[in-house]
Amino acid sequence: MLPRLGFGYTSLTMSIPAKFQQALARGLVALRSPAARLRRAASKVILLFALVSALAAAATPPNSPPLTVLVFGGSGQLGSLVARAALADGHKVSVFARESSNMQRLQGLPVTVIRGDVRESADVERALKSQSFDVVVDALGRSESGVEFYEQAARHITRWAAPTGVKHIIHHGSVGVAESRAAYPPKLFPERSPLFVSKEAAEKRVRESGVTYTIIRNAVLRPLPRGQADRAQLLEDPLTFGAVSREGVARLTVQCFRDPRCSNRTFHAIDAGIQYR
Repeated sequence: MLPRLGFGYTSLTMSIPAKFQQALARGLVALRSPAARLRRAASKVILLFALVSALAAAATPPNSPPLTVLVFGGSGQLGSLVARAALADGHKVSVFARESSNMQRLQGLPVTVIRGDVRESADVERALKSQSFDVVVDALGRSESGVEFYEQAARHITRWAAPTGVKHIIHHGSVGVAESRAAYPPKLFPERSPLFVSKEAAEKRVRESGVTYTIIRNAVLRPLPRGQADRAQLLEDPLTFGAVSREGVARLTVQCFRDPRCSNRTFHAIDAGIQYR
């Protein structure tokens, strides 16, 4: 199973370049040898220098150019937070929204707004051909549409993603589909079963799109309580069930833009500090 991705990752050594890990290992072996006891003070200085150098290198991100990102559902509660998090990370963001969508959550933000209806394939084609997008995020909510909306939207997005050169699709889904059904409360499942059928079909479309994908499921989305730390994590265990903040899911979404551990994987997002009920 993948490590518990809080995206602080699992251990310090995962972020330390290999050459520094090797230097640290040699230093530790040397410190245990009898001859090294006479030079312990000097060795500690050398070891400390190697550690500090490694940490400095790990803390300095590569000079990567910003990504072009299109957020479907970018005017909504989750999508607008994804847009904000992507902008904060230095990316160029466009949002796809209906003519009737309230754009208040994006007020004052430097985003490009593309108007259209995701239920219309021609609108999605036009949006994806408006420029070259590195990442497409599906953070759609169905509003007044029927449950078939999710499969329909995914069908149109995936129809045009590969032909227009999209490199990564991040799809927000629901706990309760496919193998995660066992995690969902049995009393609640029957009434939501039609919704899960559509969402499972949407996931299938994403996996079969030919584009690198990440599926992030959630069970219960909550606002992050005031003053509470964001401890959202991505877990691969399909039986994971719990609440998570929209802010946490947005943060994890953006961190998956460049993280290869997110490629072609399905996660459940959860924050143990947020109450389910």
